[in-house]
Amino acid sequence: MNDPISMPRWWLALTKVLCEADSNAALRLRQLRGQVPFQLFHLWQADVVMPTLCEALPEHQQALLALQSLHQRAALGVIGRQGEWRATLKPVLLALYRKAYPYDAAYAKAHASAMTYGLAPANSATISEHFGDAEAFAEYYAQLNTEAAAAAFAQAHASANAEVSARAFADDDADTCAQVCGASVRVYVGACAWSDEQRHAVFNHLAAGLERSLATLQSRSTGERHE
Repeated sequence: MNDPISMPRWWLALTKVLCEADSNAALRLRQLRGQVPFQLFHLWQADVVMPTLCEALPEHQQALLALQSLHQRAALGVIGRQGEWRATLKPVLLALYRKAYPYDAAYAKAHASAMTYGLAPANSATISEHFGDAEAFAEYYAQLNTEAAAAAFAQAHASANAEVSARAFADDDADTCAQVCGASVRVYVGACAWSDEQRHAVFNHLAAGLERSLATLQSRSTGERHE
């Protein structure tokens, strides 16, 4: 059995998040034998993560397929340049963070705040003149406020993640990848699922996919065929 302490940082960071929802998955991943080279991360991204995201965000398939191609090449040892990684990661991460943003909760909060403002007697004349009634004002304000907040959230997080990830991938730097891979998994799940049950299912799917990817990599190194 592998000692978890001896495992690389990126593996520990990744599996810690992947297995939060399933103790059985955590146990299986801790018991896996053999080497876990950084190449495995790219193979998992190409074979498991990107297809999952393509299914959840079909409107962004072109950007996802471009990123999948970079990961496929990296899994074979052909590492892209930092600028290439950054340019390919950024649109994907923007879409993921925007999809993962808790839009409904933010909208409801903004709407409630606007209704309080719109119903205040001191504001009734202005609201009536420009919006008709408090509900119309609240809908206008909530949409404007929430869209701006969602865009700012996506831009800030995607820019930071893309920069760190691009540097990690271009330099083949597994320790730098460890800084963001856990957060990346959370945004994958957030973009694919809304309920706790759905999130649990996506976490399990990604964890099982990591096991399969490792088995594939090990079979390649030994010349065996893995079914």
